[in-house]
Amino acid sequence: MFVLVNGLIAGLALAAFLALGDGLFGTSTFSVLIDVSYVPGMENLPSIVELFIHLLISLVIAYVWLRFYPRGRGIEAAKYVFYWMLAFAVAFLPFSLLSGSTLSWTALLIWVLGHLLYATVLVVQVKRNRE
Repeated sequence: MFVLVNGLIAGLALAAFLALGDGLFGTSTFSVLIDVSYVPGMENLPSIVELFIHLLISLVIAYVWLRFYPRGRGIEAAKYVFYWMLAFAVAFLPFSLLSGSTLSWTALLIWVLGHLLYATVLVVQVKRNRE
């Protein structure tokens, strides 16, 4: 149940944050997040279906977080989150290029902050789940 609820909450928070950032700063990070048109057979999916695919991926990530998040506090947990954040940040470049989005420092910053929000939601929920 943890994975379903918290994966959806974190995924929706990320999507909402990126959409808000796009509206405020004219970036296209939300479309980078949900675009799957570069996958063969998924070229013309409606945006809502692409969002559901994003949420499914969020469920998988939430499962991995619950399963592998370090039990101890401190440096191990911080390193775990740092490596995930690094992976999220690095993912911006190929996903932006694949979706045909314009690259900018503003878009990267919004992407990283959105994924920091995503990670924070999962960390808080993992800690609550373990108490």
